[in-house]
Amino acid sequence: MFGIGWQELLVIFLVILIFIGPKKLPEVAKQIAKAIREFARTKEQVKRTIENHLLEIQRENSYLEIKEKDDGKGNSETIHEQNKENQ
Repeated sequence: MFGIGWQELLVIFLVILIFIGPKKLPEVAKQIAKAIREFARTKEQVKRTIENHLLEIQRENSYLEIKEKDDGKGNSETIHEQNKENQ
């Protein structure tokens, strides 16, 4: 886990136990766990937002490619239908 062995984890735990104390350790552990969950939730939201924006950009690029292929001979309805299908 992160390149840390069990001996290092034991030392870290003992240092935390000395500084925080056994009475406050469960409370601090809960706060740390809550912060980690919140971080993971925020990370997933950012990931979804970026993916949605990338999808939107792909759709716009597809529409522009289709539009460029159109030679202006009345194919605008086809382009409009293809754009609706992509959305």
